[in-house]
Amino acid sequence: MFVHIGNSRVVPLKEILGIFNMNIKNNRINVQFLESFPSEGGSDEKGQPPNAFVLTPQKIYYSPLSPQTLQRRVERNWE
Repeated sequence: MFVHIGNSRVVPLKEILGIFNMNIKNNRINVQFLESFPSEGGSDEKGQPPNAFVLTPQKIYYSPLSPQTLQRRVERNWE
């Protein structure tokens, strides 16, 4: 199963470790963590900053969708 996270990106459901709100990026330690991980994505086609990021063992995916929307998509695909 896969989860569509926006911007034409899909992530395998079994690889998702967590979905986080970008507001946690305001902490210095969180910024260091995010910068130390390979990432994909960023602002969307309209230049809007991401609302959430999806953590996998290999990389971080930035998403324009809200964490709540991503969580619902995970729950829907998990069944």
